[in-house]
Formats: sequence, structure tokens, C-alpha cells
Amino acid sequence: MKKIYEIPWDTKAKFIDRPNRFVANVRLEDGREELVHVHDSGRLQELLFVDNDVKIRSADNPNRKTKWDMISAVSDDGEDILINSAYHRYISQNLLNDSEISPFGEVDTLKAEVKYGKSRIDYLLTKGGQEIWVEIKGVSLAMNKVAAFPDAPSIRAVKHLKELIELKEQGKRAAVVLLVLRDAHYFRPKWETDPKFSDTFYEAIEKGVEVYPIQFELRGRDIIYKGILPIGEKGGY
Repeated sequence: MKKIYEIPWDTKAKFIDRPNRFVANVRLEDGREELVHVHDSGRLQELLFVDNDVKIRSADNPNRKTKWDMISAVSDDGEDILINSAYHRYISQNLLNDSEISPFGEVDTLKAEVKYGKSRIDYLLTKGGQEIWVEIKGVSLAMNKVAAFPDAPSIRAVKHLKELIELKEQGKRAAVVLLVLRDAHYFRPKWETDPKFSDTFYEAIEKGVEVYPIQFELRGRDIIYKGILPIGEKGGY
């Protein structure tokens, strides 16, 4: 286990409701109600429910409509779960730059947000003259110690997998790094929510796209690297 990033938060609160996917109402410890920005488009129903404990951070921009950002929420088994996808970039970049824990080892170059067709892939790495295209996905859902993605149908995620398959067919290395932010024994796609993603996920693996479900823990303010999880078989539970 290794600390790879620190995420600050300012205060605890109780979740009230989520008028839309971008904002939530919370109750601070002094009883005041505040509108909070939610930087995660997932449903998060198992984490954002009435009176659940959350942590929030004061926004840097004083002119923003929402004065706070949602950072984390407590799971039913007491885990503090990061639910702010704005931090995925920093976590993944620190991971990929650390040859001791990166699934790709030491690389020669790393570029973020690289254009491919009409899209942008999260990272383009080079190693020994070979390109490695890497897409990052955050996983905040777990069911009975099984991490799963997505928690809502995602056309965009399917599109990214198809692009990685194309890149692999062109002779390049292509990979998905799943930032698993839950305590889990293994990862599987949530076919009940998005069967198209699940089918494309296993197709990508069959065609040689590398998939690395990497487990992290939010411990206090620290993101701790814990290791790579196995992937469940297609149709398995």
C-alpha cells in the first residue's frame, strides 16, 4: 500500500437530496443547509441518500453558484468513498508516473487528453518507441464486495472502448485503467445497468485491450494504492 495523492476536505455534512445530477442539498453540522456541486454524473444511489454522512470542501471560486464541492460519502459498511471525479486525473497521473505501481512500468513520455478521431483519450504513453493509449474510468459502486461499472448507462464509455479496440487493431497498445474506489474482491461490468458496455468490455479484452482494475482507498485525506483486482468472467457474479 502506498499513498499517491492527498484530497482536502473542510467539513462533514448530512445529505438531504439531489435536485439534479450536478447539485445536492446538504445539512452542515451547525444546522445550515447548503447547495453543493456534485462532480460525478453517476446515480450514486447507494451513497447519496437522506441523512447519509458526506464530506465537502469549500469552493475556490467565491463567485460560483455553489460554494461547496462534494468530496466523499460513507458506504453502508463504513468506507469513505471518493465521489468527485475531478480528482481522477490527478490520481491516475500520479499512478502512471510511478513506475513501481503503474501497470505499464517506467514509460518514456506521458501526454494527457490526446485527440483521437473526434474524441480525446485520457493518456498517450510511449515506451520503447511503442504507443500505449490509456482510458481512465472511476468505479465508486460495489455490490457484496464486487466492484462494478457503470452505475448508469454510458454511451460515452462504450464509445471509448470501441476506440481502444480500433487502436489495438492498428497495432498499438490500448488499455483501460479502472480506478476502483471501493473495498472489493474483484471487478465486473454491471451488465444489469448497461449490457452494451458489458458486451463491449469483454469484446475489448478478447481483442487484446488491456484492462487493469486498480484498487484505492480514501483514508482520511489520503488516497492509498492497494493493488490490482481480478476481473470477473462474463456472465459471472
